[in-house]
Amino acid sequence: MKILLAGAPGAAAAPAARTTAAGGSWFSLIFMLLVFFGLFYFLVMIPQKRREKEFQRMISSMKRGDIVITIGGIVGKIIAIDKETVKIKTANSTELEITKKGISSVIKQKEQRRSKEEKEENEEKEG
Repeated sequence: MKILLAGAPGAAAAPAARTTAAGGSWFSLIFMLLVFFGLFYFLVMIPQKRREKEFQRMISSMKRGDIVITIGGIVGKIIAIDKETVKIKTANSTELEITKKGISSVIKQKEQRRSKEEKEENEEKEG
């Protein structure tokens, strides 16, 4: 049988300590959740929005004659652009119609000419 004395040092302090510890754990839990959400936002969501803006800019700047690479790795030259699709020419007589979302990258016509000119200059210097 335990006897509790009213003036005992641990008798009244124990319940108060328990409620303080419980309140502190809730605060730390909420704080950690906010920290994790902040990290998730800055490490995942912001870069994803940047990539989406770059993709939209790339798609809107496409024009007839540009070389595109699809997600599947098909390389072709744009011959027609519609609202949601692009028609590309992949071989001498092969034409494909693909969605704009299926395009991985766009190689501008000027960049292709520059790379050909640089290759020719390098060949002239070597040979």
